[in-house]
Amino acid sequence: EQAAVFDLVGPDPDPADPSTPAAAEFASLELAAALNVTPGHAAGRVRKARLMAGAFAATGRALAAGALDPYRVWLITQTLTTVTAQVAEQIQAEIVPVAATMTGHQLRKALREAARNADPEWGVRMFAKARKSRRVGFDHRGTDGLVLMYAYLPPVEAIAIEQHLQHTANATHTTNTGGTTHAAGTDPGDERTADERMADALIGCVLGTTPGDPTSPLAPTVIVQLLVSLPTLLGLRQDTGELVGHGRIPAGMARELATDAEFQRMVYDPVDGHLLDYKTRTYRPPKGLEDYLRARDRHCRYPGATRAAADTDLDHTKPFHHHPDPEQDDVPESDPGGSTSADNLACLSRHAHRAKTHGHYQTRQDPDGTLHLTTPLGRTYTTKPWDYRPDSER
Repeated sequence: EQAAVFDLVGPDPDPADPSTPAAAEFASLELAAALNVTPGHAAGRVRKARLMAGAFAATGRALAAGALDPYRVWLITQTLTTVTAQVAEQIQAEIVPVAATMTGHQLRKALREAARNADPEWGVRMFAKARKSRRVGFDHRGTDGLVLMYAYLPPVEAIAIEQHLQHTANATHTTNTGGTTHAAGTDPGDERTADERMADALIGCVLGTTPGDPTSPLAPTVIVQLLVSLPTLLGLRQDTGELVGHGRIPAGMARELATDAEFQRMVYDPVDGHLLDYKTRTYRPPKGLEDYLRARDRHCRYPGATRAAADTDLDHTKPFHHHPDPEQDDVPESDPGGSTSADNLACLSRHAHRAKTHGHYQTRQDPDGTLHLTTPLGRTYTTKPWDYRPDSER
């Protein structure tokens, strides 16, 4: 697999070489469409294949021989790409022959120890680099009713937050003596588990808490996009709704959100009439058209992509022709170019957008928004607008 990927993409292009074809930048997109994976995943595969053919050839040979599994290969490349090529080669010669005899934890520890021994400053650099990548993320594909929130934080601050949440979760019951409030341990009547109290303490720290109870978070006032049928909204049926960005929610929760929160209603019965298209010679879509297109597509329309439409570009399927006179809206009828309209715009990530513009990717769009994309290898893929029906396969 690594050899096949390398045959497709070739070695790393030289950014200083003006003759490097622009298509090299977009090679991973060809792979993403063929494997039906996200462009980010495909880019990782490309990077790995290039490493196996270059500085990590020894690791690649062990993988090809079956002496190493992909997980251990990942551990080796993840650690040793942080050192010079010469040091990486030396450490591979030492560790690759025995890597299969180690657990993942043991291998990671051995690699880091070897890196520190080879370069005394390695640990300091990794610590500084890690701090620059601190972040908070959300995975909306979690279990029903929950969203995974994760954070990569500096160790001192992370330990302090952990201790604060533990203290808050375990000191919910208070007593008042002489006008002073004292924590008295967990309320015996509190039926929440320790994990539930910990989660509520975190929510409360961010959104605020009920007076007198630091682990009972206030009900948030939020702006949500709620997809719900009109009969369910009126309480006449119990069909599930959808919280955009999360997934299915029970009918009762959908009605509760509609009551307690400021929400943007997206009713898939035609209660508000059909959305109107805009036919215009303006390059930038009007706000109403932009909102419609991002709601129509929901994600980047490149095959396998999962980037939310809100984080994409609106790409003209048929290129828009900029008139040399910016004050003139009309262009010659002989070559009008593509219009700024729903049947000529689609959501594409910046990478996919640039690939279409500079990398010989061709697109064609049907009136209903179906997008046909042809890659430089001549493979054609089709993606459709988001299907809002509850029972559709997405």
